[in-house]
Amino acid sequence: MQALPPLRALQAFRYAARDLSFKAAAEALNISNAAVSSHIRGLEEFLGFKLFVRLTREVKLTPEGSRLSGFIETGFQEIERGIAMFAPNSDPANLKVSTLPSFASRWLMPRISRFQEKYPHLKLSVMPGFSLVDFQGDGVDLAIRFGKGNYPGLEARFFMEETLVVVCHQSLIGDRTPDKSELAAMPWLVDDSIDMQGSWIKFQEAFGVEIPDTSVRLSVNEASTQVEAVLAGRGLSLIRLSLVADMLESGLLIRPVDFSMPAEYHYYLVAPEAKFRTEKVRTFVSWLSSEIA
Repeated sequence: MQALPPLRALQAFRYAARDLSFKAAAEALNISNAAVSSHIRGLEEFLGFKLFVRLTREVKLTPEGSRLSGFIETGFQEIERGIAMFAPNSDPANLKVSTLPSFASRWLMPRISRFQEKYPHLKLSVMPGFSLVDFQGDGVDLAIRFGKGNYPGLEARFFMEETLVVVCHQSLIGDRTPDKSELAAMPWLVDDSIDMQGSWIKFQEAFGVEIPDTSVRLSVNEASTQVEAVLAGRGLSLIRLSLVADMLESGLLIRPVDFSMPAEYHYYLVAPEAKFRTEKVRTFVSWLSSEIA
């Protein structure tokens, strides 16, 4: 087995190399500057070469030190990422949830007051975004994702099935009931994001009518923009039911044709397994389940 230098020496080198400062390393580790210098000298003796060029008021990495710092930083980051996967969050009063902007604004926010009223001791932070999170430096406890449930290294729990429906504003069709051929000739708003591209083709096949390109008046790649355009009466749209269910119930939008089809993707709760064991995440997941029920 390859002998390794002391962990403290590697930590001292990591922080000193990151900021090119023994003082910064001492502050990060809560030790003295002299202790950092001692750790670095010990590491240099272990390796048999210098890691830093020591100048009057600064230090610089040697070529060997610069190369080694990349390995050391990557190694510590992997260790920290692994620990984050298995260790629960130590901040029980704050819950950070990452989700898609459309789901946050159209499904979660209209309901969130009920969660806050029921669990006033929990401070909820909702972080809308498209990028995946690493559950490490960002402090995220739970992610709500729209996909197929394949998130390597994370636990994914099925959350909610998604259905696609055709909706529009009442002003677009008035009081009449148009047939399929009339609907196909009307203006359409298309969500051409990755998670909806295949559904648009399948919809036309299941609907039994091919919608000409000339009818597609607007294409977007974000569902919140799609909802706003439909509300403005810009056209018909094939859209996720979860985003417009409340508006259909209140009459803000209508379904001009009785058609629905399952979406290709569905909603999943995603996090390291340890996060699901924390009380705050269990509380939030239980509340989500009650809202769906």
